[in-house]
Amino acid sequence: MLRFFEKKIYVSAVAFVFTVLFLNQSAAKPIKEYVELEREDLALLIGEKIYKQPGDGCWSCHGSTGIKTETTNLDKDIKNKNIADLRNPASWTSFKIIQKYSGNSTMLSQRDISLSLVRLGAEDWNNELAPLIREYTGSNIIFFDEQMIGIHSKLLKKNARSISRKLKREKVKFKARDVIDIMATSVFYYIEESFIKK
Repeated sequence: MLRFFEKKIYVSAVAFVFTVLFLNQSAAKPIKEYVELEREDLALLIGEKIYKQPGDGCWSCHGSTGIKTETTNLDKDIKNKNIADLRNPASWTSFKIIQKYSGNSTMLSQRDISLSLVRLGAEDWNNELAPLIREYTGSNIIFFDEQMIGIHSKLLKKNARSISRKLKREKVKFKARDVIDIMATSVFYYIEESFIKK
């Protein structure tokens, strides 16, 4: 009887340790993870292409140097409203979100929030991720301005086909469902390399 009781305690202890380890691993993961290219040169090339997309690319609001003063196709009142200076991550809404939340979870890093915004666009980010973060932190949410569309321009499908062809030519293995992720992570890599690190 005593031996059975000891085994039961041992099994319970092992189960508790595995539960703690699993929870720690889960907490260390970001809310959303996206597929990234291993080849930095290719990511930079794709990121630049999507960022500088004529008419509806990121540059139409953020400018070719990442600063809003040279924006085009925008009404003057909108031109200087809520458009982040990509050279200064402390001016981004994602930085304000991180400052508002308590705790230092890697799940809520500024990079992950910003990358998710590029991938989803503000409308989907506000609908999909804001409630998850609210549930995780218990804090009020700072929503993103919906004029921020990320990679979801009117040319999204055309861009996705173009990038798929480029990846095939470069002999990069990928799944069709990952092309949008690759576009977003490449744009964010381009922003990091071209505006933040310079």
